[in-house]
Amino acid sequence: MIVTVLMGLAVLAAVIAVGARRWQRSRAEQERPGATIRRPVAVSRFDEIDAAVQGESCRCGGRFVLSGETSKAIGERRFRVVRLVCNECERDELMYFDVTQVFH
Repeated sequence: MIVTVLMGLAVLAAVIAVGARRWQRSRAEQERPGATIRRPVAVSRFDEIDAAVQGESCRCGGRFVLSGETSKAIGERRFRVVRLVCNECERDELMYFDVTQVFH
């Protein structure tokens, strides 16, 4: 009986630890510049976007390649939204750039 309870607690602790690590990783990914439209990377020229994208790597160790891009406007601010795909695991993510200064 005690062994069963201890095994159950060990499994529960392992599940909580894995969940906490995933939550921390997800939180860290949301904190990086460009991860959300609330935290865009500010650029003054469009070629700065290419330079920023080239330096991005996936958590699997692969490199992201540009898969597409679009524009978005919120009030007076202009954004470029870039879709990146990992060349190893094929994970995709979006990266946001504030391009308002390009037009001024």
